[in-house]
Amino acid sequence: MIVTFKSKASGDLIYFKDAALSLLKLMGRDDKVPSALYAEDVGVALAQLQQGLAAIADTERAKAEQAEADITDNKQGDKVPVSLNVRAVPLIEMLQKAQRKHCAVMWE
Repeated sequence: MIVTFKSKASGDLIYFKDAALSLLKLMGRDDKVPSALYAEDVGVALAQLQQGLAAIADTERAKAEQAEADITDNKQGDKVPVSLNVRAVPLIEMLQKAQRKHCAVMWE
């Protein structure tokens, strides 16, 4: 399933359901799709998202350091998963634009 975030402040963003629901939970929202944020609530959701992502980044950094210490032979063919922090960048930018322009953000 695909979740599309929309705002008059920027273009549409498309996320797979798992990533979208994780980001919504970090924003302090439930997993209800479709739903929306009023323009007044965008700043709070943005702050919560950034705090949650910072906590995840700390955890990922600690795990990466531990895994690096445990690895004895490095395989170059291993795929590295894309972090939720990386996936969140477009949504953070959308929320920042929506906050500046005082626009709502919806998702469906």
